[in-house]
Amino acid sequence: MSKKAVLGTLAAAIALAYGGGTWLAGSKVKSSYEAALDEVPKQTALVRVVERSYERGFFGAVSTVTLELGCAADAALQVPAVKPAAEKDQEEEEETATPFKAVRITFRDTIRHGPFAGGTLAAATIDSELVFDVKGQAKAEQIFGKAKPLTAHTKMAFDGAYTTDLAVAPAGLAEEGKARFAWQGAQLRIETNGARTHVRYDLTMPGLDVGDARTGATLKMGKLTSKADMDKSAGWILATGKTEARLDSLEFAAPKGLGGAAGGEGKAVPAVLLQDIDIVAEATIADGLYASTGTFKGTGKIGDTKIDKFEMSSGGRRIHAAGYKKLADAWMQSSAANGCGKGGGKASQAAMKVLFDQLAPDLKAMAKYSPEIGLDRMLVEIGGKRGEISYTAGMAGVTDEDLQAPGMALLMKRGVLKASARLPMQWLEQIAATGAESGQTPPPEMMAGLVAQGEEKGFVKREGDDVTAQIEYAEGSLKLNGKPLGAPGQ
Repeated sequence: MSKKAVLGTLAAAIALAYGGGTWLAGSKVKSSYEAALDEVPKQTALVRVVERSYERGFFGAVSTVTLELGCAADAALQVPAVKPAAEKDQEEEEETATPFKAVRITFRDTIRHGPFAGGTLAAATIDSELVFDVKGQAKAEQIFGKAKPLTAHTKMAFDGAYTTDLAVAPAGLAEEGKARFAWQGAQLRIETNGARTHVRYDLTMPGLDVGDARTGATLKMGKLTSKADMDKSAGWILATGKTEARLDSLEFAAPKGLGGAAGGEGKAVPAVLLQDIDIVAEATIADGLYASTGTFKGTGKIGDTKIDKFEMSSGGRRIHAAGYKKLADAWMQSSAANGCGKGGGKASQAAMKVLFDQLAPDLKAMAKYSPEIGLDRMLVEIGGKRGEISYTAGMAGVTDEDLQAPGMALLMKRGVLKASARLPMQWLEQIAATGAESGQTPPPEMMAGLVAQGEEKGFVKREGDDVTAQIEYAEGSLKLNGKPLGAPGQ
């Protein structure tokens, strides 16, 4: 065989291989799209795929998808109407009869098939953007100018993993004499493995500035950064892993008061400044039990009072994962429970009762695992003084026999509540001084006597410069500061 023939055969083989690879890549991308879109309506009743098209070519494709967010148009037909009482006025009737209106968002994805997609080795690259009609485009330009409101570039690997870089353009809106809104945009990178079970993301939001000219109220948010590493093999509801965020500052001021609140006109609200805010959330599943914790801490200032430190930690423990997921999924997938259907809020309440009755056995069964939720710690330090509050609520010692009892009887028998508070006496005197100016509290000089009376009756305790209190309910009995008070109602 001649050299020219060999080269020709080799070129044909390469072209055939590339063409086959491109065809396989295109097939894989299309199947991934179909699987993802089929999953959307299974997540919640408030999101639906109403239109979808996939125009596939050899080297690429264009996917256009329209999502509807909110109540479905036929929700009213699926949920029995709740007839308002005859004595209700028309305004109340209208308020309970109208579910919130759905909105539609259209995305267009321009797809380039691999194996060399967009000049890179990948199964595909995808460029995404929002699509507007003429009216929507005009509104978008009022807020985002000529920039595209949202763009995303995705690189899809041959094993189905993908990395997406998403950007939201800076936005601004100002109405003379009314309000202003200035947002510096956002950038988000998402990385997902081929099995769609592991997700990492990094988010950056440079800042936000909102103001109301009428009241003078302002809200300013500094730079926000966040990152997460999560395992969602059990679903988003039970996603585990760690999320971290940092917010440089959050500032709120209302020098003329909150005019929207009754009687609030002209009453200045102390300016609030929170700084160096760190947020950490973690979740785990072990032996079928879900646990999560979250911590929020930083420094700040309220009016002229400097907050040296604040910290809040909360969480849940020993939550039966399968039961919790069943309850959460049932609520998310219920149109009526999400405020849809004729009757609005009233229908939602009725649907929630029906749903709760249906799921009550599952909810009670979760009690066997001694679930617990609570505010583990809320701490504030001001001027060298520290105040703390905490509480936990849960169930303990539940047996199969206990589960035969009505829900309230089970709660009274096996429910557990613990709460404690520690406040500096100086703070109580300062609160009294502030309230005394409007006649809402006794004068500060009386506070020591009132605390002494409370201590004598066992309601509080003095520990040095602090006033403390503890309450505990377990096995049907109540204790205050360690002393039994007997069962409620006795």
